Amino acid sequence: MKTNPRLNSDISRQLDLLTRRERGRLIAGLVNRLGSQNLELAEDVAQEALLTALSIWPYRGMPDNPAAWLTQVARNKAIDRLRRENREQVYDDTLDAMRSEENIRIDPERIQDPELRLTFLCCHPALEGVDRLALTLRVVSGFTAREIADVFLSTSGAMAQRLSRSKRKLKDLEKSLTEPPSIFEIESRLGAVLMVVYLMFSLGYAPRSGAELIRRDVALEALRLARELADDKHTTKPEANALAALLCFQASRFDAREDATGKPVLLEDQDHRKWDKALIDMGLRYLGSAMKGPEVTRYHLEAGIASIYATATTWDGVDWETIMNYYARLEQITDSPVVAINASVAQAFAGQPELSLQRLDCLVKRPMMASYTPIHIARAEILRLLGRDDEANESYLTAIASGASSPVIQHLEQRLASNL
Repeated sequence: MKTNPRLNSDISRQLDLLTRRERGRLIAGLVNRLGSQNLELAEDVAQEALLTALSIWPYRGMPDNPAAWLTQVARNKAIDRLRRENREQVYDDTLDAMRSEENIRIDPERIQDPELRLTFLCCHPALEGVDRLALTLRVVSGFTAREIADVFLSTSGAMAQRLSRSKRKLKDLEKSLTEPPSIFEIESRLGAVLMVVYLMFSLGYAPRSGAELIRRDVALEALRLARELADDKHTTKPEANALAALLCFQASRFDAREDATGKPVLLEDQDHRKWDKALIDMGLRYLGSAMKGPEVTRYHLEAGIASIYATATTWDGVDWETIMNYYARLEQITDSPVVAINASVAQAFAGQPELSLQRLDCLVKRPMMASYTPIHIARAEILRLLGRDDEANESYLTAIASGASSPVIQHLEQRLASNL
């Protein structure tokens, strides 16, 4: 049977997008029925359903309702797995629920979004900070160990071990999602959930590899979850509103961040007419709500920085002094080398490139920074600003060798060529 290569390619791309969009919902629905002690089973059958689609759809075409098709296949595979393991008697009620097309009843007084419910489960306080964040990014969003390791400036091997350990520990807890999370659990886990959404957006906003400059579906799903948290009466805390504001401001520039060929457009060169004014206005409303609490979090400060960029009518009109003040407070709160890199770049634009370069030269000596692409890009741009082209070229080459998404690599190669 002959197939159309272009059709296969189109279906593969659609399946890739569907995988990233539906994976979390698919697993969340399965865990809702199986309980969190079967989280690994839910992940396995969801992956099997997606692989089945990949093997069938290029030849038979996509079904009218791909998400429903995947859900049904995953349910059937879960039932088959339970039967093979002779557990059908133990899980009679669960199996009946899985066969039903009706959703399990969810208490309207609790978190209703299935992905958020799964996120709250994975952010269990029995797991250590990084472990629960990493596990949630893996389970809910499907990021690889390597992608998650990049976020935490770790190695793929170390992160894979963390993920395995976290899954085992969560399984031992045997806490089921068939009951909605309590108000106490929502309160105690909200900070971790917000950080997961923040990191999820970051991975979509600036992926470290692949063919896309922006993984919009990932970033926009994170924005949706942030808005759910900001709008829900149990989670509408100042920090939740601040995170929603930040993501609105950042997402508002998506259309201006890349040109017609998908290559990056630097912030100072972006066409403000392409910015999404509705998202900016929404961000300002969330930021206003965020100011009603006494505490200032990293999300408040980052949203404040993003709001200055979003509301400046020109690049020359950016209030760098206020941005530097925000960054000074943000560095105190986070002690993050990534924040320090961004602060250094802002310092250069504020008219202090020499001091900025000195800071970056100190930062690059810290663990894992030598292979962190953004710091070499920052050094290259500042060296170029200072007219030290030969050194800038060396940093561009180091950045290229460190790895990045294809559009970023192409951009760096163009910057390098323009300096030669």
